[in-house]
Amino acid sequence: MNGVLVILSGPSGVGKDTVLNAWRAANPRVRRVVAYTTRTPRAGEVDGEDYHFVSVPEFMRKAETGDFLEHKQVHDNWYATPLRDMEAMLEQGLIAVLKIDVQGAIEAMRLRPDAKSVFLLPPSDEELERRIRSRKTDSPEAIERRLRNARDEIALSHHYAFRIVNDDLETCVRSIDAWVAS
Repeated sequence: MNGVLVILSGPSGVGKDTVLNAWRAANPRVRRVVAYTTRTPRAGEVDGEDYHFVSVPEFMRKAETGDFLEHKQVHDNWYATPLRDMEAMLEQGLIAVLKIDVQGAIEAMRLRPDAKSVFLLPPSDEELERRIRSRKTDSPEAIERRLRNARDEIALSHHYAFRIVNDDLETCVRSIDAWVAS
């Protein structure tokens, strides 16, 4: 059985982690490729599970030695997709999911035209703002920046092969799973 590479994106607060976790629970072949980042872990995040949290110098060393499929600076921090981890999952016949921002996704789509791309849309602008604010992890300035970036990212969603509104978790997960299997 061949592996499938899936690129999953959407604006901050749209529910990417929630959808991905539910999809992983529903389909044992689904695995998240754990990205690298230079940002500080949020409360409850685990190194190696949520992200590989590294210093900027370590990140740059990895980038220079070709350890990443792609890497971009987003929200003042660096993020990258680890190439070896992704390839290992695909060789095992798994569904390797890259949960990445739009900038990185467009680059990954260019580098991996075989990837299936999925963009999660919020039910409404108001609901997206409510979700971002309810996290209570960002300053008012950071929230405003995330909301501005969300509008820009949604405007680029036409680059994705599959777009779906995340308004009902079960329906969203079933739809993504069926589309990836097709």
